[in-house]
Amino acid sequence: MSHLIRTLLLVVTGTALAGCAVETADSTTFDSEETGSAESDVSANKATFVTLRQDYRKCMAPMCGGFWVKDVNRNTEEKYVSGLDFSASGLDDELIARVQEAPAGELIIRGKLGPKEPQFGTRPLMVYEAFRGMPGVEPLAGDIFFQAEDRDPQIQCFTAPCPNEIAHRLNTSQAYAFDGYQVALASRPHVDQDWLIDRVNHHGAIVAALFVQGEQFPGGYAYLLDASQVYLNMADMTGPCPAIKLAQCPEPGSEWTYTRDENLCVMPNSCSTNNNCPSLQPPQCAEGYSVAAWRTDSPSCIRFACDPSFVLPY
Repeated sequence: MSHLIRTLLLVVTGTALAGCAVETADSTTFDSEETGSAESDVSANKATFVTLRQDYRKCMAPMCGGFWVKDVNRNTEEKYVSGLDFSASGLDDELIARVQEAPAGELIIRGKLGPKEPQFGTRPLMVYEAFRGMPGVEPLAGDIFFQAEDRDPQIQCFTAPCPNEIAHRLNTSQAYAFDGYQVALASRPHVDQDWLIDRVNHHGAIVAALFVQGEQFPGGYAYLLDASQVYLNMADMTGPCPAIKLAQCPEPGSEWTYTRDENLCVMPNSCSTNNNCPSLQPPQCAEGYSVAAWRTDSPSCIRFACDPSFVLPY
């Protein structure tokens, strides 16, 4: 899909949400970055959402070897930080390790500059929240960073479309109403896109996205938040899954079938007597993903998915 087709479209409405004006995806374009100021740039005063770029300069630490950080959605300069300080993040050692093992370009951090190191004057980045992107996926140039949620309270519409989702543009007070999600651009083969949408809609994941025009309804076109990358909240990982002891299926030859919940836990569904299951080979997942399989009550009997390895329970 071309960048022209994925232009972000907006028009102001009079709706209010939590004290902020809510705009509805429609027909007015705006820039992917706003001009920043000294007060809005990453600083020691207020936590903001930033991207990271590894520093490969060859000099003595901590003056080199850290990261270059930049506020998302703002046209501001990069700032050097000597490292990441997770002491205020609430993440345990395992989750911190999963953040640190990720390529810097697949991370978004909500944080602020820490205290100056007395000898060299460098600062770490104090991490309050960490978000890790889908492995091997790069956001498209010009995309804007959002968090999204259900509109609360929901509006009642006499005809479709009915924009009951709200996208918050990070590092701003701007919010936009829209109708639904697309995550195909952010999904490698066999990734469970319904699960990925749920992480955005209900679990605080960040998207790099633009709005696109969707299906036409009697009330006009639906507008979809079309994500080219999804960054999962590392404080909201899956598992541990519940241990369930199953009774034997009552009918001879029948077996339990399963579904997966929003946390990728395989849960019992029903007993099935379908024994004419085709022989299926699991897919070859892309690097950074692990294959999952579970028996279903569908004609194929087995469903496969490629899940990001860093989200699996530990």
